[in-house]
Amino acid sequence: MTNAGRTYGGLSPQQRSNDRRERLRNAARALIADSGVAPITVDMVCQQANLSKRYFYTEFATKDDLLDACAEDLFGRLWAGIEQVLTTTPRVDRINGALRSVVHTLASDPADARLYMECPGFARLRHRQQQAVREFSEQMNAHAFPFAGRPKKSIDRALATRALVAGTTDVIIDWLHGDIDTDEDSLIATLTATALGAAAAI
Repeated sequence: MTNAGRTYGGLSPQQRSNDRRERLRNAARALIADSGVAPITVDMVCQQANLSKRYFYTEFATKDDLLDACAEDLFGRLWAGIEQVLTTTPRVDRINGALRSVVHTLASDPADARLYMECPGFARLRHRQQQAVREFSEQMNAHAFPFAGRPKKSIDRALATRALVAGTTDVIIDWLHGDIDTDEDSLIATLTATALGAAAAI
């Protein structure tokens, strides 16, 4: 009779799997915060998580799959913050609220900041970041930008929102790198004013 479905230490197999995945993800995040994405190896993650490689490969096929899980967690939390703003804040304040949520989340956690900054350098992570930009753009276009009146014939407001979100992403990355010398509140205020100005013009 197999033990696969039995509890162990009061935990079901699924609970044990979830616990291992969380430990491995947290280990990867700690390593990312310390030295970035590129140097990470499966051995390093296992040592940090105090788990054997056997358990690593039970949960993830490759290191890239683990990094994908870290990115999914990050962009999921960023979206949750934006969604809360879009559903609880007056439309006029939604751009500022969404920006504040994203910037504060990234600035508050070295692992989040480093992963967000380094996504463009890795194909799969870059793809996930671009997916997030598309998804955030669609929601901001539909529920946040205070467009007034009819757009000009030559203007695609959805495309304009995409350009603003993508540009904002690049600015935030540069700020996290330390290439932009301004404080968090000034960054948010400037990006908010830029977006509101664009919305009024188009």
